[in-house]
Amino acid sequence: MSNVFNFNRLCALIRRQWIAVGKIYMMSIVIIAGIFIAFYGFGISMNYEDLKTNPQVMAGVLSFRQPLFYFLGLFFITIISSSYFSDLGQKTKAIFELMIPASRLEKFLSAVFYTVFVSISAYILLFFLVDLAFVSYLKGFGTYTTTEILPSGEEVTRVNLTYFFELKKWNFLHYFYFLPILLNGIFLLGSIAYQNYQYIKTAISMIVYVAIWMITFVYVMKLTTDNTIGLENSNYFQDEVHVFQLFFGIGIILSLIFLGLAFLKLKEKEV
Repeated sequence: MSNVFNFNRLCALIRRQWIAVGKIYMMSIVIIAGIFIAFYGFGISMNYEDLKTNPQVMAGVLSFRQPLFYFLGLFFITIISSSYFSDLGQKTKAIFELMIPASRLEKFLSAVFYTVFVSISAYILLFFLVDLAFVSYLKGFGTYTTTEILPSGEEVTRVNLTYFFELKKWNFLHYFYFLPILLNGIFLLGSIAYQNYQYIKTAISMIVYVAIWMITFVYVMKLTTDNTIGLENSNYFQDEVHVFQLFFGIGIILSLIFLGLAFLKLKEKEV
Protein backbone atom coordinates (compact mmCIF):
# COMPACT_ATOMS: atom_id res chain seq x y z
CA MET A 1 0.00 0.00 0.00
CA SER A 2 1.26 3.47 -0.89
CA ASN A 3 1.86 5.83 2.02
CA VAL A 4 1.19 8.85 -0.22
CA PHE A 5 -1.93 10.76 0.78
CA ASN A 6 -4.98 9.75 -1.24
CA PHE A 7 -8.22 11.72 -0.88
CA ASN A 8 -10.47 8.89 -2.09
CA ARG A 9 -8.87 6.52 0.40
CA LEU A 10 -9.39 9.10 3.15
CA CYS A 11 -13.12 9.34 2.30
CA ALA A 12 -13.36 5.54 2.36
CA LEU A 13 -11.63 5.47 5.74
CA ILE A 14 -14.01 8.08 7.14
CA ARG A 15 -16.99 5.98 6.01
CA ARG A 16 -15.40 2.87 7.46
CA GLN A 17 -14.69 4.59 10.78
CA TRP A 18 -18.31 5.65 11.11
CA ILE A 19 -19.27 1.98 11.19
CA ALA A 20 -16.81 1.50 14.07
CA VAL A 21 -17.44 4.66 16.08
CA GLY A 22 -20.89 5.74 14.93
CA LYS A 23 -22.76 3.97 17.73
CA ILE A 24 -20.42 5.43 20.34
CA TYR A 25 -20.92 8.92 18.95
CA MET A 26 -24.69 8.52 18.90
CA MET A 27 -24.70 7.27 22.50
CA SER A 28 -22.53 10.23 23.52
CA ILE A 29 -24.92 12.64 21.81
CA VAL A 30 -27.90 11.06 23.59
CA ILE A 31 -26.14 11.41 26.96
CA ILE A 32 -25.24 15.05 26.26
CA ALA A 33 -28.82 15.76 25.17
CA GLY A 34 -30.05 14.20 28.42
CA ILE A 35 -27.76 16.50 30.43
CA PHE A 36 -29.02 19.55 28.54
CA ILE A 37 -32.66 18.57 29.04
CA ALA A 38 -32.04 17.85 32.73
CA PHE A 39 -30.59 21.33 33.34
CA TYR A 40 -33.36 23.10 31.43
CA GLY A 41 -36.08 20.94 32.97
CA PHE A 42 -34.81 21.46 36.51
CA GLY A 43 -34.46 25.23 36.04
CA ILE A 44 -37.99 25.56 34.69
CA SER A 45 -39.62 23.19 37.20
CA MET A 46 -38.13 25.08 40.16
CA ASN A 47 -39.70 28.33 38.97
CA TYR A 48 -42.74 27.00 37.12
CA GLU A 49 -45.43 28.88 39.04
CA ASP A 50 -43.50 32.16 39.18
CA LEU A 51 -42.87 32.09 35.43
CA LYS A 52 -46.59 32.42 34.71
CA THR A 53 -47.06 35.51 36.86
CA ASN A 54 -43.71 37.30 36.89
CA PRO A 55 -41.96 37.69 33.51
CA GLN A 56 -38.86 39.13 35.20
CA VAL A 57 -38.10 35.68 36.65
CA MET A 58 -37.33 34.44 33.14
CA ALA A 59 -34.07 36.43 33.13
CA GLY A 60 -32.58 34.21 35.83
CA VAL A 61 -34.13 30.83 35.06
CA LEU A 62 -31.72 30.06 32.21
CA SER A 63 -28.65 31.79 33.64
CA PHE A 64 -26.79 28.46 33.61
CA ARG A 65 -26.66 28.28 29.82
CA GLN A 66 -23.30 29.87 29.09
CA PRO A 67 -21.27 28.03 31.79
CA LEU A 68 -22.96 24.76 30.82
CA PHE A 69 -22.30 25.24 27.11
CA TYR A 70 -18.61 26.09 27.46
CA PHE A 71 -17.49 23.76 30.25
CA LEU A 72 -19.48 20.72 29.18
CA GLY A 73 -18.37 21.31 25.59
CA LEU A 74 -14.68 21.26 26.54
CA PHE A 75 -15.22 18.15 28.66
CA PHE A 76 -17.03 16.47 25.74
CA ILE A 77 -14.12 17.23 23.40
CA THR A 78 -11.60 15.69 25.81
CA ILE A 79 -13.67 12.51 26.22
CA ILE A 80 -14.12 12.01 22.47
CA SER A 81 -10.46 12.80 21.70
CA SER A 82 -9.14 10.50 24.41
CA SER A 83 -11.24 7.55 23.24
CA TYR A 84 -10.53 7.69 19.49
CA PHE A 85 -7.15 5.89 19.52
CA SER A 86 -7.70 4.07 22.82
CA ASP A 87 -7.78 0.69 21.00
CA LEU A 88 -4.08 1.08 20.26
CA GLY A 89 -3.43 0.36 23.93
CA GLN A 90 -4.85 -3.18 23.53
CA LYS A 91 -2.63 -5.53 21.55
CA THR A 92 -5.35 -7.50 19.74
CA LYS A 93 -7.28 -4.40 18.72
CA ALA A 94 -4.11 -2.47 17.93
CA ILE A 95 -3.08 -5.06 15.33
CA PHE A 96 -6.42 -4.70 13.59
CA GLU A 97 -6.27 -0.89 13.67
CA LEU A 98 -2.71 -0.73 12.36
CA MET A 99 -3.54 -3.15 9.54
CA ILE A 100 -6.29 -0.92 8.14
CA PRO A 101 -5.26 -0.14 4.52
CA ALA A 102 -4.67 3.58 4.94
CA SER A 103 -1.64 5.75 5.56
CA ARG A 104 -0.92 7.14 9.02
CA LEU A 105 -1.70 10.66 7.74
CA GLU A 106 -5.12 9.53 6.51
CA LYS A 107 -5.83 7.85 9.86
CA PHE A 108 -4.82 11.00 11.71
CA LEU A 109 -6.93 13.25 9.46
CA SER A 110 -9.88 10.92 10.00
CA ALA A 111 -9.36 11.27 13.76
CA VAL A 112 -9.27 15.07 13.53
CA PHE A 113 -12.40 15.02 11.35
CA TYR A 114 -14.40 13.04 13.92
CA THR A 115 -12.98 14.50 17.13
CA VAL A 116 -13.01 18.14 16.00
CA PHE A 117 -15.37 18.88 13.13
CA VAL A 118 -18.05 16.25 13.73
CA SER A 119 -17.98 16.48 17.54
CA ILE A 120 -18.02 20.27 17.80
CA SER A 121 -20.65 20.68 15.06
CA ALA A 122 -22.92 18.04 16.62
CA TYR A 123 -22.52 19.54 20.09
CA ILE A 124 -23.32 23.09 19.00
CA LEU A 125 -26.28 22.00 16.87
CA LEU A 126 -27.68 19.87 19.68
CA PHE A 127 -27.39 22.63 22.27
CA PHE A 128 -29.05 25.18 19.99
CA LEU A 129 -31.91 22.80 19.21
CA VAL A 130 -32.54 22.05 22.89
CA ASP A 131 -32.32 25.75 23.73
CA LEU A 132 -34.67 26.63 20.86
CA ALA A 133 -37.23 24.11 22.08
CA PHE A 134 -37.21 25.20 25.73
CA VAL A 135 -37.07 28.94 25.08
CA SER A 136 -39.92 28.64 22.59
CA TYR A 137 -41.85 26.74 25.26
CA LEU A 138 -41.20 29.47 27.83
CA LYS A 139 -42.26 32.15 25.41
CA GLY A 140 -45.60 30.39 25.17
CA PHE A 141 -46.25 31.22 28.83
CA GLY A 142 -47.12 34.76 27.85
CA THR A 143 -45.26 38.03 27.93
CA TYR A 144 -41.50 37.84 28.43
CA THR A 145 -40.84 41.57 28.30
CA THR A 146 -41.13 44.29 30.92
CA THR A 147 -41.59 48.00 30.34
CA GLU A 148 -39.83 50.49 32.58
CA ILE A 149 -40.03 54.27 32.70
CA LEU A 150 -36.69 55.98 33.31
CA PRO A 151 -36.39 59.13 35.49
CA SER A 152 -36.09 61.08 32.25
CA GLY A 153 -39.55 59.90 31.27
CA GLU A 154 -38.29 57.62 28.52
CA GLU A 155 -40.06 54.30 28.22
CA VAL A 156 -37.75 51.29 27.88
CA THR A 157 -38.77 47.71 27.05
CA ARG A 158 -36.54 44.97 28.43
CA VAL A 159 -36.50 41.47 26.98
CA ASN A 160 -36.14 38.94 29.81
CA LEU A 161 -35.86 35.86 27.62
CA THR A 162 -33.68 35.36 24.54
CA TYR A 163 -32.34 32.41 22.61
CA PHE A 164 -28.79 31.33 23.44
CA PHE A 165 -27.38 32.51 20.12
CA GLU A 166 -28.84 35.97 20.81
CA LEU A 167 -27.13 36.37 24.19
CA LYS A 168 -24.42 38.98 24.52
CA LYS A 169 -21.04 37.26 24.63
CA TRP A 170 -17.89 38.32 26.45
CA ASN A 171 -15.92 40.76 24.29
CA PHE A 172 -12.74 38.68 24.46
CA LEU A 173 -14.38 35.28 24.07
CA HIS A 174 -13.11 34.79 20.51
CA TYR A 175 -9.52 34.79 21.80
CA PHE A 176 -10.27 31.45 23.49
CA TYR A 177 -11.60 29.65 20.42
CA PHE A 178 -8.33 27.70 20.21
CA LEU A 179 -9.10 25.80 23.45
CA PRO A 180 -11.10 22.95 21.85
CA ILE A 181 -8.31 22.39 19.31
CA LEU A 182 -5.62 22.52 22.00
CA LEU A 183 -7.45 20.03 24.22
CA ASN A 184 -8.09 17.85 21.20
CA GLY A 185 -4.37 17.72 20.42
CA ILE A 186 -3.42 16.99 24.04
CA PHE A 187 -5.93 14.17 24.52
CA LEU A 188 -5.33 12.67 21.08
CA LEU A 189 -1.64 12.51 21.98
CA GLY A 190 -2.50 10.93 25.33
CA SER A 191 -4.74 8.30 23.72
CA ILE A 192 -1.81 7.19 21.54
CA ALA A 193 1.01 7.55 24.06
CA TYR A 194 -0.56 5.73 27.02
CA GLN A 195 -1.41 2.03 27.01
CA ASN A 196 -4.37 2.21 29.40
CA TYR A 197 -6.37 4.71 31.45
CA GLN A 198 -5.57 7.23 28.73
CA TYR A 199 -8.04 9.89 29.85
CA ILE A 200 -7.03 9.84 33.51
CA LYS A 201 -3.29 9.83 32.78
CA THR A 202 -3.59 12.61 30.21
CA ALA A 203 -5.75 14.75 32.51
CA ILE A 204 -3.32 14.32 35.42
CA SER A 205 -0.32 15.11 33.18
CA MET A 206 -2.04 18.22 31.87
CA ILE A 207 -2.99 19.44 35.36
CA VAL A 208 0.55 18.91 36.66
CA TYR A 209 2.03 20.68 33.63
CA VAL A 210 -0.33 23.67 33.97
CA ALA A 211 0.33 23.89 37.71
CA ILE A 212 4.12 23.86 37.18
CA TRP A 213 3.85 26.42 34.41
CA MET A 214 1.70 28.79 36.49
CA ILE A 215 3.93 28.47 39.58
CA THR A 216 7.04 29.07 37.47
CA PHE A 217 5.44 32.07 35.76
CA VAL A 218 4.40 33.66 39.07
CA TYR A 219 7.84 33.00 40.58
CA VAL A 220 9.67 34.52 37.60
CA MET A 221 7.39 37.58 37.61
CA LYS A 222 7.95 38.04 41.35
CA LEU A 223 11.71 37.57 40.93
CA THR A 224 11.98 40.11 38.14
CA THR A 225 9.75 42.74 39.77
CA ASP A 226 10.89 42.39 43.39
CA ASN A 227 12.46 45.59 44.79
CA THR A 228 11.69 47.47 41.59
CA ILE A 229 9.70 50.62 41.04
CA GLY A 230 6.86 50.63 38.55
CA LEU A 231 6.81 53.53 36.11
CA GLU A 232 3.68 54.85 34.47
CA ASN A 233 5.05 54.53 30.98
CA SER A 234 2.91 53.34 28.12
CA ASN A 235 3.45 49.68 27.53
CA TYR A 236 2.20 47.38 24.78
CA PHE A 237 0.89 44.87 27.32
CA GLN A 238 -0.94 47.46 29.41
CA ASP A 239 -3.74 47.14 26.86
CA GLU A 240 -5.64 43.96 27.74
CA VAL A 241 -6.46 43.39 24.06
CA HIS A 242 -2.76 42.87 23.34
CA VAL A 243 -2.48 40.42 26.23
CA PHE A 244 -5.36 38.36 24.87
CA GLN A 245 -3.87 38.51 21.36
CA LEU A 246 -0.59 37.14 22.69
CA PHE A 247 -2.49 34.48 24.63
CA PHE A 248 -4.38 33.52 21.46
CA GLY A 249 -1.17 33.33 19.41
CA ILE A 250 0.53 31.10 21.99
CA GLY A 251 -2.58 28.92 22.14
CA ILE A 252 -2.59 28.41 18.36
CA ILE A 253 1.12 27.50 18.36
CA LEU A 254 0.63 25.02 21.23
CA SER A 255 -2.37 23.49 19.46
CA LEU A 256 -0.32 22.87 16.31
CA ILE A 257 2.58 21.48 18.37
CA PHE A 258 0.39 18.95 20.21
CA LEU A 259 -1.39 17.92 17.01
CA GLY A 260 2.02 17.48 15.36
CA LEU A 261 3.29 15.41 18.30
CA ALA A 262 0.15 13.25 18.16
CA PHE A 263 0.73 12.59 14.45
CA LEU A 264 4.41 11.72 15.00
CA LYS A 265 3.47 9.40 17.86
CA LEU A 266 0.93 7.68 15.61
CA LYS A 267 3.58 7.21 12.90
CA GLU A 268 5.87 5.54 15.44
CA LYS A 269 3.14 3.39 16.97
CA GLU A 270 3.85 -0.34 16.88
CA VAL A 271 2.29 -3.33 18.59
